[in-house]
Amino acid sequence: MKILEFTNQTKASELAEQLLTEAKKHEPQITKDIQAVAKLQNAELVGLENKFKSELSLARKIADYSAKQNISLEQSAEEINDGLRYTIIFTVEDYQNGFKNTLEILESQNYKIEIIWNAWRNENKDWDSGYRGINATVISSQNQIFELQFHTAESFRLKTETHGLYEEKRSQKTSRDRVIEILQITRKLAAKIERPKGV
Repeated sequence: MKILEFTNQTKASELAEQLLTEAKKHEPQITKDIQAVAKLQNAELVGLENKFKSELSLARKIADYSAKQNISLEQSAEEINDGLRYTIIFTVEDYQNGFKNTLEILESQNYKIEIIWNAWRNENKDWDSGYRGINATVISSQNQIFELQFHTAESFRLKTETHGLYEEKRSQKTSRDRVIEILQITRKLAAKIERPKGV
């Protein structure tokens, strides 16, 4: 069992390294384009120093997702979208139009919008994790997949301040009671966040 676990960890690390190598090849042009889109709309592009997920974190995500979905590590790696990621912050007033305009501009530049996850809609739902924002999976013209997050200043601060709780919640070592407690904490904090119109 330990040998299998070590083999899986090694393979996941190799796959993570491959994903990051590919992402780093295409990142300069993508970053330039995202910066231009943000500037055009007087939006703030934050977290560029963390645009790449660490190899360790990426490998762990590949392994965890593989186990959870009962798929191969290779399949899991293909579905990971945030080895490269960006965050744009809009004011509450500009959020709806900013989100829409950003996607339209990127599509006009041959970017493909694959998946849009609107966490604002999860409020008061059973599956509400306490996260607020919109995450889009985007594919560049070079076929590079990345994640683009849309936040308000408040929702980004919430995400940053609760990141430790998020990591604790997703750990397999965390008890069910503690997971429930974390959800209660994050939902309570999220309830204070101003919701942009139209989301």
